[in-house]
Amino acid sequence: MKSFPDEVDITVRAGNGGPGCVSFLRARFQPRGRPDGGDGGAGGDVSLEVSPSLRTLSLFQRRRVLLAENGRRGQGQDRHGKNGASVIVPVPSGTRVFDADSGRLLADLMTPGERLVLAKGGRGGKGNAHFTSSRMRSPRFCQPGEPGRERRIHLELQILADVGLMGAPNAGKTTLLKALTASKARVGAFPFTTLSPQLGVMGPTTEHEPLILAEIPGLITGAHLGKGLGHQFLRHLTRTRLLIQVIDLSAIDPAAPLAPLAMLEEEMRNFDPSLLDKPRLVALNKIDALPPDYPGEEVLREYEKTGWRVFAVSAQTGAGLSPLREAIWEEFTHNGHGSLTTAIPE
Repeated sequence: MKSFPDEVDITVRAGNGGPGCVSFLRARFQPRGRPDGGDGGAGGDVSLEVSPSLRTLSLFQRRRVLLAENGRRGQGQDRHGKNGASVIVPVPSGTRVFDADSGRLLADLMTPGERLVLAKGGRGGKGNAHFTSSRMRSPRFCQPGEPGRERRIHLELQILADVGLMGAPNAGKTTLLKALTASKARVGAFPFTTLSPQLGVMGPTTEHEPLILAEIPGLITGAHLGKGLGHQFLRHLTRTRLLIQVIDLSAIDPAAPLAPLAMLEEEMRNFDPSLLDKPRLVALNKIDALPPDYPGEEVLREYEKTGWRVFAVSAQTGAGLSPLREAIWEEFTHNGHGSLTTAIPE
């Protein structure tokens, strides 16, 4: 079972409509009373509704089939059957809904309270009272209820965050997230400490709205092909407004200083080329771990030649974080980016 459920296939089945009723009014002095069979009730619908309190699709790990209630049969004395109860299931903001058979995108659910009907319940059948006419005084038939729709649905979550932190395993992304925000994500001195996207809030301040930062699990070469863990979560970067590429400066080979950056860009290009068009900052992390003879200034100059804003930082000690933090605020203040969200649901 995935620790961060962000993709699931479900089956939805709306309720069947109830059949109509064949009935005739029987009363004193009315041996041949009129038809009075009522209509059947409509079947319930199956819908999704965006809930601001959810962050994952974990509900569907235990509930893969969604069933709505059938409509009830019509009754005599013109009584209509009761409509079947509909099923409304909450999903987190950022849920994309696909038809599992055709692959067609049905909806991209973003706004809290937004609702999508996945399967419409069947209409109730007409009772015999509905078919009375001058030519047909005593109809002895009714309609069956229509069947509710059944379909297979694929749900895919793309988390909503303003800033995405990406990098190789052990680049210090989790530590940087904790240093920039109030996140309590786990930190470990071994690869793939982070097994799912982690979120944190930076700010707010008197001048800035809060920003949501998301750390994406470590990317390795071939991540877009399914290697490592990052391929499972690369799509979460597509909604971010700003990317921070976190690179372990202490692990860079001075003979090929740009190799880690090239690897990240190659994975982004192979997964979704539009990721390369997003604004980016580069954080060269772990300056506190550099050996005395390491040519850090030379490596920094090579990165500055790329045209991206580069920051030498230590997430562990806090060195260099103030300029990085200010640069993040500037991207959203001066470049016209608005914050996607203002709080992380509990």
